[in-house]
Amino acid sequence: MTAAPGPAERLDLQERALDALLAELGLPFEEPDDPRIARLAEHHPHYPQYHRIGHKRQTAHRALTADRGLARAHADAVYEALVHDDDPSSPRWLAAVLVTAIGARALQERLLATLATGTPHRRTCAAHAWRWSDADPADPRYLALLPRSGE
Repeated sequence: MTAAPGPAERLDLQERALDALLAELGLPFEEPDDPRIARLAEHHPHYPQYHRIGHKRQTAHRALTADRGLARAHADAVYEALVHDDDPSSPRWLAAVLVTAIGARALQERLLATLATGTPHRRTCAAHAWRWSDADPADPRYLALLPRSGE
């Protein structure tokens, strides 16, 4: 089993998945100019990337919620971005897109498959996305597959 990636690598994985999604959707991304970011980076070196990722996620979210057909046609890329987001709350944006586009049950089945066979990082991301998939948090299928500490 591969070791879990560190914080910088997790951000890189997430940003690459979002870049792939934006490219597949044909959406350009221009980073907003915000002088506060440099100041925050002095204390939190990963903050500029974290901030940029949030803007990329929202760019995709806006386009996908405006066009259900677009979301359905690119559901695989949306899912890839979702299972590379290890933040506990931000997966809600892409999970909501998928619930609308492919249905809650289909998303839950994909998340369960990732929990069963994914890398440690993808399993963690799928576990975080579960709560946003309109799923029962006490579902025994989910509980049995949850990543354990150190996996």
